[in-house]
Amino acid sequence: MLNKTALTTALLFVFGVVCTAQEKQESKPIELESLKAFVGVWDAEIEVWPQALDAPSIKFKGVEINRPYGEYWIASDFDSEYMGETMKVHSVIGYDLDQSKLVGTVIDHGAYAAGMTGHYDKETKTTHWNTKAKDATGNSIVQKTSVTQTNADERVLVLSVPGEKENQFTKFMEIRFVKRN
Repeated sequence: MLNKTALTTALLFVFGVVCTAQEKQESKPIELESLKAFVGVWDAEIEVWPQALDAPSIKFKGVEINRPYGEYWIASDFDSEYMGETMKVHSVIGYDLDQSKLVGTVIDHGAYAAGMTGHYDKETKTTHWNTKAKDATGNSIVQKTSVTQTNADERVLVLSVPGEKENQFTKFMEIRFVKRN
């Protein structure tokens, strides 16, 4: 038969384990808040500078549909038409508990998938991504993307590509997303 001290110690241990497990479940990564804000249907105004920022830009429109997959992942389909060509981009982004950071994979009509890693800056409400991709010839490239949530119904994505100097990036594309009601 257990004495009172042993029983009390056992109950405190079990209670401590249960409380610790609940605390771990309740303390979710802040990045999940930013992902939730992306869910929905968004109209996109796209501007691209294919030559340079001081050269004429190209403007077109698109639509992005983001769906949650559980608490940690979002699947996204982005459709647009550019110079008479339909463009489709599919991505899955989320928070990887093992890596303790945002991760993602992006595919489009090309032959290669792009891999992304990122982090969320709560103060600026900006998600910063580093993307490893390949160009049409198979050469590796790195891109930097920032997505800033300006308010609940609007966010701005800026994509930068390698510049002329090492470790320099140049703005290539900007997308303004407005959430449909």
